[in-house]
Amino acid sequence: MKKEILQVTQKLDIVENDLNSQTQELFFSRIEDVRESTVLITPPFRKGISLPPRIGRSVTARVVSDKVPYSFESTLLRYVSEQLPLWEISKPLEYNKIQLRSDVRLEIGLKASLEVLDSTDEKKIIKTLTRDLSAGGLQVVLPQLIPVGTVVKVNVCLLSDFVFETKGIIVRLMPPMPPLDKPLAGIQFMEVNAATKKKIISFIFSKQAEKRLKEKEWFS
Repeated sequence: MKKEILQVTQKLDIVENDLNSQTQELFFSRIEDVRESTVLITPPFRKGISLPPRIGRSVTARVVSDKVPYSFESTLLRYVSEQLPLWEISKPLEYNKIQLRSDVRLEIGLKASLEVLDSTDEKKIIKTLTRDLSAGGLQVVLPQLIPVGTVVKVNVCLLSDFVFETKGIIVRLMPPMPPLDKPLAGIQFMEVNAATKKKIISFIFSKQAEKRLKEKEWFS
């Protein structure tokens, strides 16, 4: 008998892609019923805001079953408003096992510094803050503009006892986002060893778990 991945009361991460900032936002949901061809979930929620129930919306979700993380694609079929508001989505035809991936991003402000690496002898170190972090790169606030293509040494204080340093390249610049009045830069890491990457990914998932606990009242 084929194992049923989705179960009632399971938590779901609904992944929304922000095309403007090229980042991902996670909305939290929970399975209320699993039917033959559809699944009922609570309206995806994040920071007091629910996703609008646009019929036909593509739904990208992540779920953990027996300690194994899966992702799947679905479609919002209808919005059920009797008693408890619910989304009815199509039951996925297939699931993809996912690893702790380097492209999972976490919105977080961490102290960081950038050292511009060029042919001059003078060191140019810029103190800044991150806007988000993944094991493959990060987004930072730029106190001063650095051209796309510039190679920098990135130093990030991840934990009180763990500071990692690596080379990165500025791959994109973005205009200021309120309430900040400074531009943002996307930096892709060039040199990250496996041990450091594992630490970054574990840090990201632990912070996401903490966020879940803080926002767990949404389904109580």
